[in-house]
Amino acid sequence: MPDVRTYTASETDRIRRFVVETGEPLAPPGRHHYMSADEARGNPIAEAVLAVPGVQEAMIEHDSVLVLRRDAVSWDDLEDRVAYAISTGLQAHATGAVAAGPELSDDGIYEIVDRMFQREVNPAVAQHGGRIELIDVQDGTVVVRMMGGCQGCGMANVTLRQGIESQLRRVIPQLRGIQDITDHAAGETPYFK
Repeated sequence: MPDVRTYTASETDRIRRFVVETGEPLAPPGRHHYMSADEARGNPIAEAVLAVPGVQEAMIEHDSVLVLRRDAVSWDDLEDRVAYAISTGLQAHATGAVAAGPELSDDGIYEIVDRMFQREVNPAVAQHGGRIELIDVQDGTVVVRMMGGCQGCGMANVTLRQGIESQLRRVIPQLRGIQDITDHAAGETPYFK
């Protein structure tokens, strides 16, 4: 999966630049502007990005995709979805497949989940003295271990299923589930005993 980095590209924060390191240009020279699915037809990257709810426009140039979000959504809700859409669009472009259908490998899922855990999940559970460790991805199933305040917590399963798993499914529709390998009966400092 290519590395997709993001940068704020405007003072209003409605535009983000997603830089893709593929070693090859994403489009012919110039800026290619797409405002609708009809305009994007035939460009798997633009099709995939515009299919993300909350995206208003996409502009593709050399090694980056500029994305304009709608006012009603935030980048917290969109950033990982757009990065995933760009990755699937690149895969579709490379294979000649339709943009909506490429499957990520377990390694690709691992990279997305790892980034989400570092940026969103662990900072949130750290407020309660917890941490969630990404162990592996096996056949589309994410394997985790809950630590600190999450280990033995009476709300651990709710956090895992309704919080983290639903968040991951929004970004990775092909996710099969999450397997928790935590021994919740052990641990030195569980949040609830």
